[in-house]
Amino acid sequence: MPSIARWYTRSRSATRSRALVSAVALVLLGACADDEPTAIAATVPSTDFRRLVVSDTAAFARIFDAATGARVDSMGGLPSRITYLYTAKGRIAFAHFQTRNQVSFIDGGVFEQNGRGSKQPPRIIGSFADQTPIHGNYNGDMVSVHFDGSGNVRFWSEQGVAAGNTQPVLTVRTGNAHHGAGMATFDGGFVSASIQDPANPVLPNGVVVFNRQGAELARNTSCPGLHGLAGNNAGKLYGCADGALFVSISGNAPAFAKFTHASDPRFGVGTVWARDGQPNFLVRMSIRGQPVSAATRALGVAQVSTRTMLPIALPGSDLDWTAELDYAGRHALVLGRTGNLYVVDMATRQVTGTIAGLVPPMPTSGTVLTPFFAFADGVAYVTSPLQGRVYEIALAANGAASISRTMNVGGTPERIAVLGVRENRTLQR
Repeated sequence: MPSIARWYTRSRSATRSRALVSAVALVLLGACADDEPTAIAATVPSTDFRRLVVSDTAAFARIFDAATGARVDSMGGLPSRITYLYTAKGRIAFAHFQTRNQVSFIDGGVFEQNGRGSKQPPRIIGSFADQTPIHGNYNGDMVSVHFDGSGNVRFWSEQGVAAGNTQPVLTVRTGNAHHGAGMATFDGGFVSASIQDPANPVLPNGVVVFNRQGAELARNTSCPGLHGLAGNNAGKLYGCADGALFVSISGNAPAFAKFTHASDPRFGVGTVWARDGQPNFLVRMSIRGQPVSAATRALGVAQVSTRTMLPIALPGSDLDWTAELDYAGRHALVLGRTGNLYVVDMATRQVTGTIAGLVPPMPTSGTVLTPFFAFADGVAYVTSPLQGRVYEIALAANGAASISRTMNVGGTPERIAVLGVRENRTLQR
């Protein structure tokens, strides 16, 4: 007589065999039923793989789940306050620590790979040291950092950083320590950087273009008081005291073109915004050296086809406090000094939506903590430093806007970046 242990083993094996036969039979029967699916892949919305990185005036940055609003990480113990925060493709956030001569690379832990969404703990991949990183820019996958303290402009591939390569793919130098900026072309084949002005070492006066091997191809010094830069697949636009300088590539040759105000050549450009899907640029124009008023300062659309800049009129002669282009590039979001939020159609320059009193008005004295924008498909996020909040704004295709959620994040939130899958679609889990 077999032992109890052997009998149990044999009985369990027999049970498994019968179960296996039954399962096979069910599969065969299911295959014969035309109206029954054979397999259904679990899919989830891309918002499940999206996170917000929110910097603070203190030495930490909170990370939130964009779908639920829940805090994922507080990311404390940073070297200092983050002075610049941005991302090119939503895979890695570049965080500048200006007073610590350091740039760190934040992996939000959310991304798509081969049609599947991935969610992991956020982390800092590594850091890079050089003197006084101030301005950072991006175009396509390529990210640049201008180090004012050394005059170096360094370039990274965001996907390369995500793979663990935290060393720059290219470094160019166009003078000693000065305040400037640089950027790659959309495809990463060429890079440009500001040229230090020998007569005024504080601001550059032109642009030099290099190939990916670091060889100089061309330069242009017709951009006095250069400040402001953004790029898209059409080219790159640098702000100048007397307009703006457009840099593009025709074949393998750099081309330069000057943009001017459509009716008043006294207006220069100090800030530029761009988006991949928008061929034109959003610019902040002003007559430098004049008191700030509706007559001397305005946002505008820099049109690539006409090489002109046309102003945007805000309701009640409100002045812009800060602005950005939405994710698709169809609309500009403008935060006025009144605290009102305006949505502006980039094609018509008309205001299509308004949220009155979104944030407190811009202070007229003392420390001014500026709100910042970040975007995903059909949604904007706006920080409100004085209220300790992040507002989620729903953006309709026609330019209408409404508050869809208020996140009371606490502290003093400043800069913000959206990491993860920023397009609205479904992914396999």
